[in-house]
Amino acid sequence: MYESPRALYASQVAAMGNARADEEVTGAAHGDQQRTLALELSHRISLAGETIVGLGGKLDIVSAEVAVRYVRKIIDRRRRPVIADLATLSFCDARGLAALVRMAGYAEQVGCTFRLASPSLSLVKIMRITGPDRRFLAFRVPEQAAGLRLP
Repeated sequence: MYESPRALYASQVAAMGNARADEEVTGAAHGDQQRTLALELSHRISLAGETIVGLGGKLDIVSAEVAVRYVRKIIDRRRRPVIADLATLSFCDARGLAALVRMAGYAEQVGCTFRLASPSLSLVKIMRITGPDRRFLAFRVPEQAAGLRLP
């Protein structure tokens, strides 16, 4: 029985625990071709007490829902401000951008701030064109988003 890449990845992440999810999703693309999409999820606590969530690899139609669920679980557990570190995000499509907006909306709904750190220039450009740049405070590195002074 064929399991969709999204469902397969969600079950893999759920089985792994919450500190680090670094798996690949393989599913059938058009016809018999196979495609592999990787999403890397991690989180840590900054010195200021904010949760820094690492989103790496590809945030797209296959991985977006998994990323949203991951961030929601972290928000529910910590109830603290969240910084999404995008330094290792290599690709983000429209569904990925929508996922970032959904993460921010959920954080705001429960009273947490949500900020982006280290977005790529192409992602910043897309955010400026489509509008989410006004919603997110974007920083070059997570430590700046956490309010720490850099040397």
